[in-house]
Amino acid sequence: MKEEPSKRDLFERLDWVDLEQWAGSRILSRGQGYQRSHRVKELAQTQTGALVAWVYGRQKYATEVDFEDGELTSVCTCPYGNNCKHAVAVVLEYVDHLKRNREVPQITGQDQRVALLQGFADEEDREVDGEEREEVDTIHLVSPRSGKSIAPNLKGFLEEQTKEQWITLLKDLSERYPSVREDLQDRRNLSKGSVKRVVSAARKEIHELSSRPGWRNHWNNEGYVPDYSRVKDRLESLLANGHADEVIALGKELLETGIAQVEMSDDEGETSIEISSCLDIVFLALPQSALSAVDQIFWVIDAELKDNTDVCYGSESFWESEQKASDWSVVADKLIQRLNEFKSARDDDNFSKDYQRDRLSDWIIQALENAGRHEEIIPICEQEAVKTGSYPRLVDALRKANRYGEAKQWIFRGVRAIEKKWPGIAKQLKDTLREMTEGEGDWLKVAAFRTEDFVQSPSLHTFQYMKKAVEKAKVWPEVRAAALLYLETGKLPQSNPSWPLPETGVTKDRESRKNEFPMADVLTDIAIEEKRPDDVLRWYDQLKSKKQIFWGEDGYQEDKIAGAVVDLYPDRAIGIWRNLAEKQIALTQPKAYETAAVYLRKVHNFLKKLEKENEWKSYLSRLREANARKKRLIQILDHLESRRIINGK
Repeated sequence: MKEEPSKRDLFERLDWVDLEQWAGSRILSRGQGYQRSHRVKELAQTQTGALVAWVYGRQKYATEVDFEDGELTSVCTCPYGNNCKHAVAVVLEYVDHLKRNREVPQITGQDQRVALLQGFADEEDREVDGEEREEVDTIHLVSPRSGKSIAPNLKGFLEEQTKEQWITLLKDLSERYPSVREDLQDRRNLSKGSVKRVVSAARKEIHELSSRPGWRNHWNNEGYVPDYSRVKDRLESLLANGHADEVIALGKELLETGIAQVEMSDDEGETSIEISSCLDIVFLALPQSALSAVDQIFWVIDAELKDNTDVCYGSESFWESEQKASDWSVVADKLIQRLNEFKSARDDDNFSKDYQRDRLSDWIIQALENAGRHEEIIPICEQEAVKTGSYPRLVDALRKANRYGEAKQWIFRGVRAIEKKWPGIAKQLKDTLREMTEGEGDWLKVAAFRTEDFVQSPSLHTFQYMKKAVEKAKVWPEVRAAALLYLETGKLPQSNPSWPLPETGVTKDRESRKNEFPMADVLTDIAIEEKRPDDVLRWYDQLKSKKQIFWGEDGYQEDKIAGAVVDLYPDRAIGIWRNLAEKQIALTQPKAYETAAVYLRKVHNFLKKLEKENEWKSYLSRLREANARKKRLIQILDHLESRRIINGK
């Protein structure tokens, strides 16, 4: 019977490929750095042969590495938890001990590391923030089981304080922290009925905060975000003490100044979030204010009409409460009157005018819907479609009313009216007509729509959509041949007298982009999809000869091409991968080296499959020699070899 290998044997047999597959290239690199800088301390073995050590990062972490059923496993008290750089460092430190014949002591009795690791091994729901899962801040107490900060239990302490001690504590806090002092002053003013002072302080702070835009420098992560938390606290205090009208008045000023501030800001939306958190309180205050129900509805509508910055997100809380149909009817009449008198700012362009008018008419339609005046909606939609090009809204309303014949007529009319001015909206109308045609089961016409989409925007995706529809119409061979001919020559498929698909009725003028043919990039994608390696190489070579490869430095498309031809043309595929790897190496960037390693692994795998290991070793040797000064690259090249770690440098 074959004897099972010992854990020492398993560690001795580890090669760089094993370790990289276990931890990943980035973690492996970091673990190497930790081991080289002597961060692994007090390495020891448990009675079962597992490795245990302290590893020093931002904190001191307990780390255990073991083999279970022949597979490498680990657990660590760092936020990552397992397969981390600390575990890699422990493995490398142990292999180094073996190589140097250094003894690794065995744990005896109680060991703090084992106790800590037991808690972490049992924990399944630790949360780790940050892309790199960096170590937690050392100034906090950390639970060995949950990995989360432990907050001191202050409740008992506070309950034990006498009145005099409380007064002393609050006085001390108010002297040390201005925000505490301001909060206490606001509470005093509200208790004394001095509401105007609180309102005045809030108004002053709103204008001070909104006087400068927020900003963020993405390169160094510096910036300015206005802190509206004090304004929010004051609004909440006013509302809690029954002063909803004052909250509404402040909300109006906040809305005007806040929108202007957000429009000037250059950040990641932090300024908008700050202002929005305050306006949330204003929307909650509306139902408690002295405003009539109609005026409350108008307050929110006007706020949302002014808002192009998403600061009125909290208005949802207001709409959750039910408004009367009679109130909505009054709102609808007033909005219709406003639409009839609509005038935009003089400096607004046509798009802005149409956009503002559409938003207003959207609210009219909503108001009519809520008022139960459904018969007035379509006439409004018809009127506005002609004025602003809002044909999709009209078509949706007609379909909702089951007036499909009229919906189609308006689609044709809309496409003719706006195809040149607003091609995106025209495309939306055509898509709607295609969906209606699909519902009717007219697959020949659906296929015609999809073919027109392909002709107007040739790509693999539009080709696939076309194929799916045309196959249902059972005319795929004819359409496919015409589509590929179009990509090669620019000859429109519909120009063939034997073309099997009907006219859609919505596109009359078709223009062939003759200067762009043959469209070798699309032809390459389709050849890859259809598994035609000869054509893949044909169009790829044409792209290269004309220097038309614009797929980015990462070589994603060329990688796909190599993968598509490797079985029939392994030498060409290997040549492509080698070229991609060498381009990445020439960038002299660590991330680029890791990308290069992806291509080099593919080269190795297929040379191995072809039984050309010597060619791989020779190529790798040349890469090392040519890039001897690139230490990070040399590390990665080492990892590409199935070489035992213990036999390495």
